[in-house]
Amino acid sequence: MSYQSTIDLHAHSTASDGELTPAELVEMAMQNGVETLALTDHDTVAGLADAQAAAIQHKMTLINGIELSTRWDNKTIHIIGLNIDDKSKTMLDATIHLNQLREERAIKIGEKLEKVGIRNAYKESMALAGKGTVTRQHFAQFLVNNDHAKSYAEVFKRFLVNNKPGYVSVAWPGLAETINNIKVAGGIAVIAHPLRYRLTATKLRKLISEFKNSGGKGIEVVTGNNNKDEITTVTNYAKRYDIAASLGSDYHNSKTPWAQLGKLTTIPQGLTPVWELW
Repeated sequence: MSYQSTIDLHAHSTASDGELTPAELVEMAMQNGVETLALTDHDTVAGLADAQAAAIQHKMTLINGIELSTRWDNKTIHIIGLNIDDKSKTMLDATIHLNQLREERAIKIGEKLEKVGIRNAYKESMALAGKGTVTRQHFAQFLVNNDHAKSYAEVFKRFLVNNKPGYVSVAWPGLAETINNIKVAGGIAVIAHPLRYRLTATKLRKLISEFKNSGGKGIEVVTGNNNKDEITTVTNYAKRYDIAASLGSDYHNSKTPWAQLGKLTTIPQGLTPVWELW
């Protein structure tokens, strides 16, 4: 297996919860040897125009993408849309609805943290988001900055998961609706980081089966934080269900050394790369 891929189909900018502006993200990707990059911000296409302009300047290939939140079996699952039309009315309407849900969640998270003595969480997290979509990453940054936790991982463990002070459940759109929105926008639907949801093997098989039956086409076989055994596991799922393979670092910032641009292994042989579908 070759170590460095020149393709990265999962990365974030300041349009959602990334550290770099879309243009800065493209420049860093180029400097790190990435030749084809997908910008896949959470529930927004706001950064794609700037990213495309930067990609043209740097003579890189920029794939229009998005990472959509969906609800499946009472769990939040992320579905990547690749090669989408960023001007699709269906997709734009979907992002408006999703960001309304995010805003409602952010307010509730702030209220819940206030009850345990953590003040101004909502206000400060919104400030950190700037013009971007407010996410739990912004709350994590706020909590770390104000010494309520030492790391983002600790924040999620202590505050932002089920049965913890800042956890808020969201009724995201269903899996079939999410996949359909991507298809209508001319894109390819991909399950993001499938092993991160901590599903049993039975549940993961059920997810992939329903995903494919709803028109989903791909799965992230290589992600920024998986090891060789995990890549083998997802490779076997891709083969079993005859779906295409994608890869992406899920880059957000410099604080996650396991999820950096230009540090991915290539897709294992014997799989259909997702870019062959467009």
